[in-house]
Amino acid sequence: MKPLEGKVALVTGASRGIGRAISIGLSQQGANLVLAARSMSDLEATRNHILQYGVMAEVVPTDVTSEQQIVVLFQETLERFGKLDILVNNAGVFVNEPIDRMSTETWDWVINIELRAAFICTREAMRIMKKQGGGRIINIGSISAQRVRPFTAPYNSAKFGLVGLTHTTALEGREFGITCGCLHPGVTGDRERDGSPRNPRVMMSYEEIASTAVYMACQPPDINILELIQLPREQPYLGRG
Repeated sequence: MKPLEGKVALVTGASRGIGRAISIGLSQQGANLVLAARSMSDLEATRNHILQYGVMAEVVPTDVTSEQQIVVLFQETLERFGKLDILVNNAGVFVNEPIDRMSTETWDWVINIELRAAFICTREAMRIMKKQGGGRIINIGSISAQRVRPFTAPYNSAKFGLVGLTHTTALEGREFGITCGCLHPGVTGDRERDGSPRNPRVMMSYEEIASTAVYMACQPPDINILELIQLPREQPYLGRG
C-alpha cells in the first residue's frame, strides 16, 4: 500500500514548475489530487499525466488573488472528495525591482499571491481539517525567508511572513491533529533549459524539490517537519547578496 493511498491533496500553482512536480510526486504515492492554478490548459496537461498513476485528479482553475475563487476551490474539493488531507500552498510570483522604483500595485500583487493567498487557503483548510480530526499543510517558502537578496523586497517580506504563518498554524492546529511545515528551496529550475555543464548556474530540479515536499507529506500524522532548507551544495547562502 502506498503511503498516501486514499488521501486527498490540494496543490496551488499546480500547472507548472514546482507545483506540477509536487502534484505528480503526491500522485505517485497514491494521493488523489485537486489541482489549482489560472491556466486551464496547463492544469489539464498535469491532470492527464497524473491519471496514469491510477489516482483521481480534479482541476479547478483559480486565481489566488480572489478570495471568492479560493473559497469555491475548497467547496469543490469537499463536493468531489468529501475531505482534504493535505494542502500545499505553492502559488507564487517573483519580481526584480529596487524599492525606490517599486509601485504599491507591484508590492500588493506579490504579497497577495505569496502571503495573503496562503492565509486564505490555510484558513479554509483548517476549517475542514478541524472537523475531520486532522490534516497536513505544507507551505513552499524560500531561503529568501532567512537570507534576503536585493531588489526583491515584497518576495522576501512575504516569505518571512509565510514562516510566521507556518508557525502559528502549527501551534493552533496541534490540538486538532493538524501539522504545518515550510519547505525553503534554493535556486530551482528546469535543468535541461537553464543549466548544463556549459552553464555553471547552480540549481536544483523541480523534481528534487518535489521529492522533499512529498517526504514531508508522507510523515506519520504525529510527526511535523516544521522547517526544512534544501539548496544546491555550491549555492551561496550565508552572507549571500
